[in-house]
Order: sequence, then structure tokens, then C-alpha cells
Amino acid sequence: MQDKIARLIAEIEMGTPVSPEAILAVRELYAPFHETEPYHEIGVLRDQAYGPHERQRLDVFAPDGIAEPRPVVIFVHGGGFVRGEHRTPGTPYYDNVGVWAARNGFVGVTMSYRLAPQHRFPAGPDDVAAAVAWVRENIAAHGGDPSAIVLLGQSAGASHVAGYGAREERDESVRALALMSGVYDFAPFESEANIRAYLGDDPAKLRAASSVAGLVASNLPVLVCVSEFDTPAFHQQAKALTDALYERDGRCANFLYLPRHNHLSQIAHLNASRIEDRLLADRLAEFVRVHTTPAVPAF
Repeated sequence: MQDKIARLIAEIEMGTPVSPEAILAVRELYAPFHETEPYHEIGVLRDQAYGPHERQRLDVFAPDGIAEPRPVVIFVHGGGFVRGEHRTPGTPYYDNVGVWAARNGFVGVTMSYRLAPQHRFPAGPDDVAAAVAWVRENIAAHGGDPSAIVLLGQSAGASHVAGYGAREERDESVRALALMSGVYDFAPFESEANIRAYLGDDPAKLRAASSVAGLVASNLPVLVCVSEFDTPAFHQQAKALTDALYERDGRCANFLYLPRHNHLSQIAHLNASRIEDRLLADRLAEFVRVHTTPAVPAF
């Protein structure tokens, strides 16, 4: 089954920005392998407002019968800064990420955010900050540990998460960042229409939105992911960030290369059943546990 899916993934043309046709093709490919509502032994709280704008909404996914506080994973979707939703009714997306988190013993949160061109930088990191504040205030009532948050972003969502992590002032409850095929240095993308919609024409905005230096200074643990069939630009972005993290830490960055995946399938396949591909699911779960569990004393 996985070989057949991989062949179909390789045939889907990935451009920058990603076309609606490519999005639909990937989603239709994985949809039959996902759970549908109601989710067994998972409670879902829909459309909680973390801010006044209509897009500042999030969903919470919590395992039933939580006896002690669980780590929280907040997922920030992609969409080229100009589109995307945390939930598309009638599809598994992106409930699949929240369900994955709950199935692994975490509390999952999926969020939408304000979009360009109506809302430009720093709207993305600002919305991540507002969602983190909502989680800090409210997640204990749903079994989550408000002091143990990991942010997971994909594509534009990874850029927003990275932008938040690069800030000098951020909530200490955020323990780590998982970044999937994001933009961390905007200069190579300055001519792209969606980037201009988000950052405008001021070169200073390109520098301000670029997060590599801030992430290095943050000392936050970072997991950097890229897919085999991502465009070269996203591989270059991953390399630039991992090189900078190497210079910071003196060792290789925590890096995950996803073979036989493209820019969309990397997140669309998360929590899919009846396929053999668990590389991302297992590495993400391990990353969350390592950075939200008290250190084991050395002997």
C-alpha cells in the first residue's frame, strides 16, 4: 500500500505556491485512511475563540479519562499566508493532527489565524502568541498541562511558529518547536505574490519576519522537517536553519527527512491508518515527550 501511495505522491506536481489541484489530490489520496467523527475515546471542543477576529478560533482534542495533566501540542496549518483552515468539514483535515496528538497521550489543539493581505506580518506570530495565552489560561480544564506546550507548524504555519519562537518575549510554557517545510529566511521568496501579500514591499519586513537569528538566540529545542519532494527552496530553508542550529549547539540539529513525501502529504498522512509509514508520527511523539517530561536523573 505504501509503495502505491508513494508512486502517486511522486506524480503530483508541487509548485510555489502550491496549487488547489495539488492540495485536493493529496487530500483525496489519504482521506480513506483517516478516522471520522465521532472519534473513539477522544473528546473534541470546537471553535473556541482565542481572540476577537472570526478566524481566531481553535479546536481542542483530549483523550477521555485523563487522570493527570498531559503535554499540549498546538498545530498551526499552512496555506501560503493567504488561505487555509484548522478544520475543513467533510474531510479529516486538520482534525487528523489533533487526533494524532490525543492518540499519543497529549492534548491536541488546532488553530486558524488571520490571513494576508488583510492581515500582514506580524499577524501570524501574534496569533500564535494569542493561542498560547488561551491555552495557558484554559487548557487545564481539558486535561492539558499549561506549562508543557510544544508548537507544531507546517509550511506558512511553520513560519508563524518560527516567528513566535524567535521573539525575545514569549511564554515560558512553550518548551519546543517542530517546524515542517517553513520559510525562515524570506529574502529568497521576496518576489512571490503570497509573500508580498503577507510582508508588503518594505525590505525591512523581510528581515524582521526572518527567524533564523532569533531561533538561534532563543535556545529553544527545534525539530526541522522537510520532505523528499519539497521544492528545492524548502530544502534550502531547512539547510539554512539546521546549519545555524549546528553553529549554536556544536552538533547536528534535530532533523527529519521524510522520504517519498511532498509538501502536502507530510501533514496529510499524519495519523493515517493501514499504511506502514509511521516515521513522522513516531518522531514527533518522541520529540514532544522528550521536551515535556522532567529529565531523568543521571546515575
